[in-house]
Amino acid sequence: MFDGIVLTHTVAEKPLVSRAIAPQEVIKPVYDRENLMNSEFHITGSADSFVRPPLSERAQSRLSYLQAFTIFSYGAGSFTRRKNYRSFLLLYTYKGTGRLEYEGKAYTLSPERGALIDCRKPHYYAAETDWKVAVLHIQGSMVEEIAAEYEAEGQAGFQEPVTGRFHRYLEQLLTIYDSPDLHRELKASHCIQSMLMYLLLLREQASSDGHTPHCVCQAMKYMEASFARPVSLDSLAELTRTSKYHLSKEFKRYTGFSPYDYLICLRIDQAKLLLKNTTLPAIKIAHEVGIHDVNNFNYLFKKKVGMTPIQYRDSADCVL
Repeated sequence: MFDGIVLTHTVAEKPLVSRAIAPQEVIKPVYDRENLMNSEFHITGSADSFVRPPLSERAQSRLSYLQAFTIFSYGAGSFTRRKNYRSFLLLYTYKGTGRLEYEGKAYTLSPERGALIDCRKPHYYAAETDWKVAVLHIQGSMVEEIAAEYEAEGQAGFQEPVTGRFHRYLEQLLTIYDSPDLHRELKASHCIQSMLMYLLLLREQASSDGHTPHCVCQAMKYMEASFARPVSLDSLAELTRTSKYHLSKEFKRYTGFSPYDYLICLRIDQAKLLLKNTTLPAIKIAHEVGIHDVNNFNYLFKKKVGMTPIQYRDSADCVL
């Protein structure tokens, strides 16, 4: 495990207690100033920490990146309580048992169990026994997007054997940072996003065997073929033989859109094609795509595209 990766081993000769540390201090590589200011902790045991190379401004502003990685061997009773820290945290247990409290739920983190949480939200984790756990802090705009999708399922925890893909991604990430390379930061960003997408798909498989419900597929297929016709949530519910409330919930869960928003996106995408490839006036195009109020068409088009239909036709995006 982590063969060839250099980890710095430290042992706490006495308990590491947050209130005994001045806010301006930095405990590398785990506790930067922001983390210290927003954390309360009491830690015994040892740590094996990865020293990440310095990041470029581009990586910090545009890419996904590793903030810190440590394998803690916590003594029983060690804990961290935190909020308002700009980071996303992955915990993964190797030995012993920990407890995580997050978003009103409690999770037992026994071996081969982990969790993904947003450190801006209040959370607490503690060693119920001696607890060997990987603590991975990551950040970036795509990290936030994927983590939000993951959290929408309502559960922070996951289960995956140490021989599984999650751990291989983790080892790959450290290897990338540990090897000087012109494209190291881009490779690390891709690896982080792939790791999170894998956890998202793992969650999806656990909750639904990885399959989008038939009612959602049926509604999508119907709207894609019939977006120019009148379509209502009631008619979709009747078509799919389910309640409109259930359909709305499942549709949003699996597509990221409400049925109405999905329909409007289909109509506006078709309108963009007609504006590019025909000389039809906007009022005619509005009717062609199923929006019969031209004022509403102009409003919806500008809301989705950022410009009016005429501005879009005249823009560089519309060169034939």
